[in-house]
Amino acid sequence: MRLISNRQRSLVFYHTPPSLTQEWDMIALILEANPIISERIWADLQQNKTGKTKKSVGAKGMTAEQVTRFAIVKMKEQLSYRNLYNRVADSIAVRAFCLVGSENVPKFTTLQENIKQIRPETWKAVNDTIIAYACTQGVEDGRQVRIDTTAVESNIHHPTDSHQLWDCVRVLTRILQWIETDIERLRGRFHDHRNVAHRMFYKIHNTRGLDKQKPLYKKLIKATKQSVAYARQALTDLEPRQCISLEEQLVAAKYIVELEKFLPLAARVIDQAHRRVFLDEQVPAQDKVLSIFESHTDIIKKGQREIVYGHKVLLSGGKSNLILDCVIERGNPADAPQFIPALKRHKQQYGQTPHKTATDAGFASKSNAREALALGVKDVAFVAPTHKSIPEVTQNTRAHKQLRKWRAGIEGVISATKRAFGLDRCTWSGFESFKAYVQLAVLAYNLQTLARHLLVA
Repeated sequence: MRLISNRQRSLVFYHTPPSLTQEWDMIALILEANPIISERIWADLQQNKTGKTKKSVGAKGMTAEQVTRFAIVKMKEQLSYRNLYNRVADSIAVRAFCLVGSENVPKFTTLQENIKQIRPETWKAVNDTIIAYACTQGVEDGRQVRIDTTAVESNIHHPTDSHQLWDCVRVLTRILQWIETDIERLRGRFHDHRNVAHRMFYKIHNTRGLDKQKPLYKKLIKATKQSVAYARQALTDLEPRQCISLEEQLVAAKYIVELEKFLPLAARVIDQAHRRVFLDEQVPAQDKVLSIFESHTDIIKKGQREIVYGHKVLLSGGKSNLILDCVIERGNPADAPQFIPALKRHKQQYGQTPHKTATDAGFASKSNAREALALGVKDVAFVAPTHKSIPEVTQNTRAHKQLRKWRAGIEGVISATKRAFGLDRCTWSGFESFKAYVQLAVLAYNLQTLARHLLVA
């Protein structure tokens, strides 16, 4: 008979169906089979920002195993730190994977603080450990690789001169307002030019033609220079000899760091805007500031594709679809000079060069072909459109055709990392964090790929 309600709780604890947990369980087994991973993570957690070992006092905090697993869940499911907290708190399976159980899940601020402590070199070392484990399990042997590059965006808006000038004004004015709030003797010393700067930025954005934009740029640059002048005056007023107490020196110190960070960038933004708009110069890419927030950003242009503002990443994939090597490059280097170093890194990691290598035409050159054969590579295929002439290295036509077809798989690997693991755009701030983000995304992808290989084995 159907009841209206039943308030009696069952004494049997709910279990997640095996089909939903087996992948997490397999990833957990992979991590447990390689305890050196937790040791590497623990070593980073034991260091403070200056690289010194922390004192063994206070709360124990998260374990190294927990930090590793929370980071993998975050990247595998593309979660913010707030949503990571909610996801783990709401899922029995993910709780078990993250070794939380019935305990309280660490707050999102704690999760962020711990995950961001891990250096990119550590994530790369962890990934190398996973690849080595895949070799011992017979999933990968490193005898066949395909190499390609892709671009990962920085978390910035489109870098127009007007937008960057407006960024300079609003950021410097915000810092000056904080200074006036915390240091009484400086109140009323600085003026706010954000209204005029934002108005000029808006008008420039909606005005077509450089001749019509020049008067607007003139006012915007003037407002930016005035904000920079106030910031420089504040920097002088915050010097220790100007402070009236020790407490004021401590307050001033944090603002000095902020001003010294943004003032040089603001000066470069003003200079490049003046050169481009009024002197009609082509500012070299290496001299450009693309963002005052992510100043490490490079301009990446690949053929006829859309320009990407971020960094170029080289990926080497194996026959198992695992990513065997990941290198983040500065600037916009050509693909060809990276080919031989990639093979040498592979030889150092596996003790031998791959027997077969496939890349696209960007890596093709006669010198690369000769050096690859000298290193011990038997078959090399540089894949290019039919109208482009490239050096033929593989003498066996059948092997060459197989490598041509197999090389296309690296495009699918890159697509998967971008679509499902966040490698299309880095949301972390700073170049070191950029590298850590990319290496962690590759690690999460490799763990999922390896787990699925072992589950069907």
